[in-house]
Amino acid sequence: MTRFHLDRSSKPPEPRSESGIPPLSGWERLGAGATAVGAVGVGVLGFYASFDAVAQRAAMWGFSDPWVLPVAIDTAIPVFSAAYLFLIRMGMPLGWVRFVPWALTLVTCALNVAAGESLWSKVAHGAMSLLWVVASEIAAHIYAVRIGAATNRRMDKIRSSRWFLDPWATWKLWRLMKLWEVRSYDTVLQLEQDRVEYEARLRAKFGRRWRRRAPVEAMMPLWLAKTGIPLSETSPAGLVAAGIELAVAPALPPAPPVVQQPVAAAPAPSAPSAQPAPQPPAAATVAAAAPKPRRTVTVPVQQAPQPGSYAIPSFSTEAELYEVIKDVIDNGHRELFDTDGPLAGARLATALGCSEGHSRKIRARVIKGYAAERGVSLPTAASVDQVFEAFGHSLTAVSP
Repeated sequence: MTRFHLDRSSKPPEPRSESGIPPLSGWERLGAGATAVGAVGVGVLGFYASFDAVAQRAAMWGFSDPWVLPVAIDTAIPVFSAAYLFLIRMGMPLGWVRFVPWALTLVTCALNVAAGESLWSKVAHGAMSLLWVVASEIAAHIYAVRIGAATNRRMDKIRSSRWFLDPWATWKLWRLMKLWEVRSYDTVLQLEQDRVEYEARLRAKFGRRWRRRAPVEAMMPLWLAKTGIPLSETSPAGLVAAGIELAVAPALPPAPPVVQQPVAAAPAPSAPSAQPAPQPPAAATVAAAAPKPRRTVTVPVQQAPQPGSYAIPSFSTEAELYEVIKDVIDNGHRELFDTDGPLAGARLATALGCSEGHSRKIRARVIKGYAAERGVSLPTAASVDQVFEAFGHSLTAVSP
């Protein structure tokens, strides 16, 4: 049987940024720096072209200081964009400030179009004014994403293809995200998949009219799921109330006790009476005179696993993972959940044949199912240490 062994000499996983994206490599940082320099240059050229065209028109329109009009409008666009971002960063968002840069963008574009004589001249003047605006908007977007990741206020967007393929179901997902502040798109997808699976089990148990036939306790998890509470926390109790067995693998029978069976020593052959045996050496005589010990046959016993060398059986399904995690928790092997352990990170994802994020969700669902079976209460989003403390294991320091 294939077994996973801890290899603490393996390379730790690559650290990730606050947004969950791996940091840029050296060449990528160099390319980002060159792009930033180029964007600044393009923005300056657009500002210069817009300034010249609008200043000339401002002089024709009777402005005593024509340069004030283009400088005030084009400079206000990044200023108000930065003000909006700093308000978000300080936890004081002001919604209408976001529309000020957009309104000023339309104004400067209209002024540049009015400065042109022919059709293509108007297009050229309008396009040049947008260079400065686009550069400032890209910078504002980058900083806004960083703020959202740092303050945990950024909400994922739903793919446009999903809106096109299933508008009604997508609208319900979007509504759930907005009403209950479910910011992760992967999380809301997992909620929807759990809901579909739970309803399928109730339909298989109670038939087409399962909504009326199922007990209230079995319907309660579905009602709570509409408020963003994961079904993985409430479905075990609902399935038990509906009389549906949890989908876990059957428990393995306990190992038989180890018994040592004594084996009788073979009787010594009798000495011949006709001729006396030749006289053995002195050492051999002493050894022959000593009594022979009784031989015993011992059934081999598996040694108790030591921390850092505990082996677990191979697994590839959620039911097999359930048995593995149950055994690991019962025996208190906290080290298997470390970053380089077989129950975390890339090794868990490889064993289950899915992504790391989905493997973590499967592991959390299995742990919550086992806690419900044992009657152990776990806090929301419990860490590994909190799980072992809830199951009554005293934690000790684990060497990295």
